[in-house]
Amino acid sequence: MRESCIECVLKHVGQAAVLMHETVKGYDYHFVYVVGHLAEAEDEAIVDFPDIEQMIYKLRKSYMEGELVDIDALAEEIFNVWRDLQ
Repeated sequence: MRESCIECVLKHVGQAAVLMHETVKGYDYHFVYVVGHLAEAEDEAIVDFPDIEQMIYKLRKSYMEGELVDIDALAEEIFNVWRDLQ
């Protein structure tokens, strides 16, 4: 397993959020990119940030099942962790 990188987690969740907002505008196929970025964020978090990894995993699974999710709240939590590590 690779080392965790909180900056990479933040980057992937941020990109997933942007793409998720685009799906609302009618770019349905961006769904695939959202799922991919969230999976990458999980991989980046799993070693040193298992709690964050689980939050991302649960959000990704809910999103894939068609549930409404609050990715902005998740992004804010990850941002706060990143900021605290600076």
